[in-house]
Amino acid sequence: MERHLTVSGFVVHEGRVALHWHRKLGAWLPAGGHVELGEDPVQAVLREVREEFAIEAEVMRLASRVEYAGGPGQLEPPHAVLDCWPEPEHGHVDLVYFLHLADGYPGRSHDPANPVVWLDAPALAAGAAPQNGALVPFPPDVQALALAAIRHAAKAARPSRASGRAVSPVEAAGFNPQATLSAR
Repeated sequence: MERHLTVSGFVVHEGRVALHWHRKLGAWLPAGGHVELGEDPVQAVLREVREEFAIEAEVMRLASRVEYAGGPGQLEPPHAVLDCWPEPEHGHVDLVYFLHLADGYPGRSHDPANPVVWLDAPALAAGAAPQNGALVPFPPDVQALALAAIRHAAKAARPSRASGRAVSPVEAAGFNPQATLSAR
């Protein structure tokens, strides 16, 4: 039995998350792949997003940091760690990151036949997207994590009383993806 360390990156821009059709696995997925020798997981997810979607992104901060002088640097932790088995004898420990788009919208897929699609919370909550003339359901982890990434981005964009930052489009619309899912 073989296991590899992999990363997945849910990139959010203006209340939508980027996915693409993965031909080999036959599923809607975010950018992702194996952590290469000499890379840390954050470097790997940024590289995968760049290679697969031709966009630049920044990892969203998920946890506060303990400040200290000297010592090792701190990496942003993943939002989730998944135990995936794409084949019976080949597993992945997948570190899932949420990212903000930095540059390159709308992106370009490494597979021209399967472009990058940007899905909003209602489209994700619907549970499927068209592929080759048929609606194909999202894998349950992809759907849940994509919706969580949109919620996290909206939460990070909420105005604080001190800063007065702008409200995200998802929040401004008053959409609650959790309520939509529970109503199904």
